[in-house]
Amino acid sequence: MITKKEVGRSGERPIIAFTLMNRLGHSVDLLNLGGKITAIRVPDKQGKIENVVLAFDELDQYLDDPHHLGATIGRVGGRIANGAFALEGMNYLLEQNEGDHHLHGGSVNWSNRFFDHEIEGDLLHLSLVSPDGENGYPGQLDVRLTIEWTDEDALTLTYDATTTASTPFSPTNHTYFNLTGDAKTTVEQHRLRMDAPFYVPLDQDALPTGEILSVHETVFDFRTARPLYEVTHAPDEALRQVGSGVDHPFLLKEGGEIVLEEPVSGRTLRVVTEQPGVVVYTGNHLGGDFTIAGRRATPYLGICFETQGLPDAINQPDFPSVVLRVGDRYQKRTTFQFSRIQ
Repeated sequence: MITKKEVGRSGERPIIAFTLMNRLGHSVDLLNLGGKITAIRVPDKQGKIENVVLAFDELDQYLDDPHHLGATIGRVGGRIANGAFALEGMNYLLEQNEGDHHLHGGSVNWSNRFFDHEIEGDLLHLSLVSPDGENGYPGQLDVRLTIEWTDEDALTLTYDATTTASTPFSPTNHTYFNLTGDAKTTVEQHRLRMDAPFYVPLDQDALPTGEILSVHETVFDFRTARPLYEVTHAPDEALRQVGSGVDHPFLLKEGGEIVLEEPVSGRTLRVVTEQPGVVVYTGNHLGGDFTIAGRRATPYLGICFETQGLPDAINQPDFPSVVLRVGDRYQKRTTFQFSRIQ
């Protein structure tokens, strides 16, 4: 069941909150503003239902959010070096909104856009048109994001798009997960396992160096489950660019999964995706003049799994391509499956 209500306004536009409820009484909330996921309410091992994603206590915080809580990111997630790329004999300049570089589609990106919506049974469709030249990108992009919440507590996000000119396209979702429920503590006691045999090292500007390296015998090896505190306080030189913690791309094994467990609540999250990679961000820089679940935000209060093509792939010939061409249809899905430790 899907319900909706107006919860505020931004200028002339209503801010609409959608609630997707399954037969178990577990639910997902999101906004037409930026397609932002504001709640996923699932039970712990005692049956207590709580929100397992970070959300602002005040709606106004979503209007100017440098942390992109729960947001749909586009056209391209992550950084593009020097805000520039060449494609099919043409050079393109993008907005440089993070120093000399381009981040998450620009300063006015899809997390700031209002999506149109359509409810089709248990499916919620959010759509927008990204005009030719938006933040420097070529081609008009017609995009639809379909959200499905099942009785098995699986949230599936399906991205569908076509373009009028070849363009880089690699959308993602920027939800911060905290399986303690209502952000009781940081995520440092969570245990993470990923079928990710390779990671992408970064330079001093947090840009990919172009290498794809094995995680073997590095701080980035999560092929066996490990508690996150091992990286949030690791002195490893490879983490220097992002401070303690992780903000790095990983290349997933085909058909691989990501599994996050929180031992106290007993909640688990399993992520499967059709994307080639994921940027794992442990919330190293969370903080500011706002509260989440009644507490001041702190580093490591949530972890993001930004499933996508690898950042700066448009400039890296050894990375999987993120180019969408005329006549092709982009369709990729990611599923976030919640359960409890047996």
